[in-house]
Order: sequence, then structure tokens, then C-alpha cells
Amino acid sequence: MTLWIIIAVVYYTLFVYVWVKGLEAVRKLQPKSVVTFYFVMAAIRFAMALTIVALYMLLDAHTHAEAVLFCTIFSLMYIAALVTSMTLKH
Repeated sequence: MTLWIIIAVVYYTLFVYVWVKGLEAVRKLQPKSVVTFYFVMAAIRFAMALTIVALYMLLDAHTHAEAVLFCTIFSLMYIAALVTSMTLKH
């Protein structure tokens, strides 16, 4: 499970970086498209999060307790990444 936690940390680090840099670029080049950027990033973020959880469930041999623990950690990291990205850019 340690590998999956590392993958999740890398995912969320990249997510926050892309959010901050992308929002700067959109605000600079097309300020009217900020809302569209929010929705596109939300859809991509959600799809990527589901993909990581699905890959963990399909590819890793785990017990029910490990799966619940991973999903809990992943969800808490998701919330932390959202709060961090919103705090940096709002």
C-alpha cells in the first residue's frame, strides 16, 4: 500500500501545481474562461481520482480493511489538495 500512497501524493502534488499554474494562465490569457477552467479541472480531477482508486482495487491484493484505509487516506488527501489549491489561488 505504500506505493499507492506515494502515487497518491505525486498525483495531488501535480494536481495542485497544474491548478495554480493553469489558473494563472487562464486569468492572464482569457479571464472570461475561468469558470470553464474550474469545471474542466474538476472533471479531470474526479476522473483521475476514480482511476487511481479503481487501479488499486483491481491490481493490488488487499484485505477489506486495507481497501477502506486506502480509500479513507485518499479521500482525506483529496480534501487537503482542494483546500490547498483554493487557499493558494483565492
